[in-house]
Amino acid sequence: MNFALNNPNSMEAGSKKIWIGGVSLLFILFSFFTALLIGAGQYILFSILFVSIILLILSVLSLNVHSIRDQRGYLLIIVWPTMLFVNIMQQSVDFPVGYMLELLIFGLLFLIIKNVWSISSVDYIVRILLIIFALYLLIALLSSILGRSQMMAALWQLQYNLKWPLMLGAGTLLVWNTHIEGLFRKIISYSWIFIAPILIVEILMPEIHSQILGPNPDSEYAINPFLGIGARYRGPFYHAGYLSIISALLAMSAVIQLMIGRRSLGNYFCVVIYIVFVLLSGQRQELMAMIFSASILAMIFWRKHLSIIFIFSIIMIGILTSSFIYMKYIPMQSILEQWGIMSSFTQPSERAILSTNGIIVAQHYFPFGSGLGTYGGAGAQKFDLSLFQDLGFGRYWWFLQGKFIVDTYWPNIIAEAGFAGAFMMLAFFVILWLALFYRVWRTAGTPLYSIALLALVALSLLLANTPSSAILTDPRGTFIFWLIIGAAWRAMSYEKDVLTL
Repeated sequence: MNFALNNPNSMEAGSKKIWIGGVSLLFILFSFFTALLIGAGQYILFSILFVSIILLILSVLSLNVHSIRDQRGYLLIIVWPTMLFVNIMQQSVDFPVGYMLELLIFGLLFLIIKNVWSISSVDYIVRILLIIFALYLLIALLSSILGRSQMMAALWQLQYNLKWPLMLGAGTLLVWNTHIEGLFRKIISYSWIFIAPILIVEILMPEIHSQILGPNPDSEYAINPFLGIGARYRGPFYHAGYLSIISALLAMSAVIQLMIGRRSLGNYFCVVIYIVFVLLSGQRQELMAMIFSASILAMIFWRKHLSIIFIFSIIMIGILTSSFIYMKYIPMQSILEQWGIMSSFTQPSERAILSTNGIIVAQHYFPFGSGLGTYGGAGAQKFDLSLFQDLGFGRYWWFLQGKFIVDTYWPNIIAEAGFAGAFMMLAFFVILWLALFYRVWRTAGTPLYSIALLALVALSLLLANTPSSAILTDPRGTFIFWLIIGAAWRAMSYEKDVLTL
């Protein structure tokens, strides 16, 4: 693998690396074994042997590595096909294939920490983000000690919460250059060739699709709200939400190619075909996230005409509001009713119930929250449902069937880490987004412009999707998002690394 490596020469540096490597190895083994062995169940002995060998090799190799730079896009080559493979195999085989991506994340932990620490020395925004996330972790750990956490549930939730920061850190190992940019353009141009045939089979022969890829967890009988007919299709993915969010990223990436001057017929086609995939998925939140991201791109592209856009938007909002009043029509009335905002609907939606009770939990366990692994997350789902039961969730059919428990992101953060922890997490994402937005404007007309736009779109899609999904921290659907964001951050911190040849 064509990585650029630098080896330290001094014995002092070598001894320090060995010590740090040993501590990191223990942390890797502790974090990853806790996740993998519990999840694997009947594969414990195999998992111990396999993971021990892989992580030991990775950790020993990292002892002699001062820095690592992926200049050929090997992470993209590994992550994108693995995401597709894991989604295909998720329900069709009786084996925890999803942990392949976790193995990569935690296996690179030592190198990620060193790389992010190095970037923080030249980028003050990274230092601020590290401090904020450290404060969030401190609050989450205090909440676990003072709250009602059970050890296994808390450990599971801790490693789950660490996934997205480590995916972001893994992206900083990518040196964005013309070769990697070309590789990503191939992902945009050709991914539909793999996705479309499986979607066609699902639409025309749903029984065969279910036999091969397993039953649709989003219910095979759910009507597509966009089309009014058909199901919420998922194609080769585990869930329709994965198809939708990934297709939205690919569609917006093709739009960016058009924005930077690559106005080929192929890019126009990719925009259309991936938007069609989003519509076929029937996922409303992902569609709104894509529209939000498209609006940001439009504002950037026509930045010289922002005043005209603003005036036009105000006029259109006025016209639409007047029309709705005249026709006595309330947009998204059914959704507002399900969230309890409209009094005519007596039963709130699952997400509304999770959200309102998450705030109640944070108030009851003020100021630090109920603790990791207690509410709205993967830890509670697997190991501890007692808080749900105390809150009276036993009266909901979906809870009794184990559905929708982790169907949104923020209630988990608010309940388990309290309002203080939720504020830290929100501050992290706001600062990250604003910094990317500013750097998009700063890099206009430079080789960094396209990757800055890609990162802004990727983060916008993820954050806009959090009200209805916790996919943000799931490698099966978002690893490539975080790789792009991390690569952009490295490129904008180390501008000299960007190859323009």
